[in-house]
Amino acid sequence: MGHFALRVDHIGAGHRGDAPLARDVRLVAHIDRDQLQLVRTQQALGPLLLVAAYVVNDWRLVAAQGGFLLLTALHDALGPYALLYRWVLKPLRIVKPDLRVDNPEPHRFAAIFGSAVLSVAAYLLAKGHATGWMLAWMVAILGGIAFFGWCAGCFMYYVINRFGAGGFFGHAPVDGTAFPGVRPPKTGGR
Repeated sequence: MGHFALRVDHIGAGHRGDAPLARDVRLVAHIDRDQLQLVRTQQALGPLLLVAAYVVNDWRLVAAQGGFLLLTALHDALGPYALLYRWVLKPLRIVKPDLRVDNPEPHRFAAIFGSAVLSVAAYLLAKGHATGWMLAWMVAILGGIAFFGWCAGCFMYYVINRFGAGGFFGHAPVDGTAFPGVRPPKTGGR
């Protein structure tokens, strides 16, 4: 069962000055009830793992978090935080489903970027360079901020989109009035 269902949004004709805008049709990924909570579980627990890595001074935990992000980017169901959510948090009703309309690509981009940064951090730490902790702390802090509603990786994705990149970067924010990277508002039930 896929986690993203596509929905077609029709954006009506409008006017900008005197020039009418053409009718636009865009595909928007509709995140199912579990999908956003998978992302939010990762945003909550990932920074905690990085803080634990710092406390015990173990670069392998930094590398593990980078691997977790890569698995999540490849397929969200592969990530250990997704498994924790589905097998523990959801059945025990610790975390409730959250329904929002959003694009999955910015979240994947953020996970890929975070994985790359943590890979460099783990390499530096394994070689004895304490500068790796700065990179790990940067990812931990930005992950914590993402949990509260603004995703730096998603922001970077949408900035690249505004420069006209197509393909993977071809998706504009769902809510055109929102600041790029801000969590979209909740939607009604299905």
